[in-house]
Amino acid sequence: MRSIVYNGVDLSEWCSAEVIEKVALPIVPETMVVPGRAGALLVSGRIPPRLVRVRLFMDAGFRPGTNGLADIRHRVYSALCSTAGGTLRLPDKPELEYRDVLCTDAGSWSTLFEDGEGEVLFTLLDPVAYGRARSESGASFEVGGSWPTWPTFELVASTGSAAQVGCGGAFVRVEHAFAGGEIVRIDCEGEGVTIDGADARVDVSLSSDFFSLSPGSCELSFTGCSSHVTAFHERWL
Repeated sequence: MRSIVYNGVDLSEWCSAEVIEKVALPIVPETMVVPGRAGALLVSGRIPPRLVRVRLFMDAGFRPGTNGLADIRHRVYSALCSTAGGTLRLPDKPELEYRDVLCTDAGSWSTLFEDGEGEVLFTLLDPVAYGRARSESGASFEVGGSWPTWPTFELVASTGSAAQVGCGGAFVRVEHAFAGGEIVRIDCEGEGVTIDGADARVDVSLSSDFFSLSPGSCELSFTGCSSHVTAFHERWL
């Protein structure tokens, strides 16, 4: 992969690319003033949207001529112009995908000939990349990545009054008169629950806590179901 892929459009046909990335992500501090204390008291910190600069090099692999170069530039303009945002893959880590990405700034082409180059700035509103999709049918497995990920669970309910999945001290419990065989889907990121496709958020117990999975060894517990599948994407900061 020698260029970026934005919203499913691979720019490799027209340009090669070089990523100009910061060494670390800056943290935005949340502080409060304490009387008598110098400076400020740190309350918390948050990760802001990520900014990634990419240098594009006109590189069609042939001599397209004046009209061909103009056509290439317009195709690049069109590919990068998305007001709704989209996905981005970078040539230095093609296995990762960023979501909610906008091209928010761009420089000028150094020249309008075959050796032209220029920079574009992408704002990654979700700064944590999505890696490979995982699906696990066991209760114990390793979670890859370097950032917590929100799982989705699909349980086949047993006959009884509740189905539950837990991790550590957190759990999601669905209280319902199950006949057995119902498909219970629990979406921890969206905090949604369905039973056979129907909204069942009212059946979630008040003590439930939708949880994420941290990188490393994961031990889940399941009750009230005959089988279960855990799906998630590895997340990389």
